[in-house]
Amino acid sequence: MKVLRIFGILVAVLAMVGFGLCGVLGVMIGFRPYADAANMFDETFFMGLAGLAIFATLAWFLGRKLYRAFSAPGK
Repeated sequence: MKVLRIFGILVAVLAMVGFGLCGVLGVMIGFRPYADAANMFDETFFMGLAGLAIFATLAWFLGRKLYRAFSAPGK
């Protein structure tokens, strides 16, 4: 059972890193600083923001799980 828990955390970490990298790449590709205001943000910019939001959610989830796993048991 402990092996499955560790495996699940590793899969979540890999998904978190993947969403983070794709999010950063989407934001970098989708933002055009020298275009006019109507064409400054591409669709990939908003997809990148969604990827970064998923990254932040997974990071919060994993941080909470690891904090509970390594914290001292309460009385």
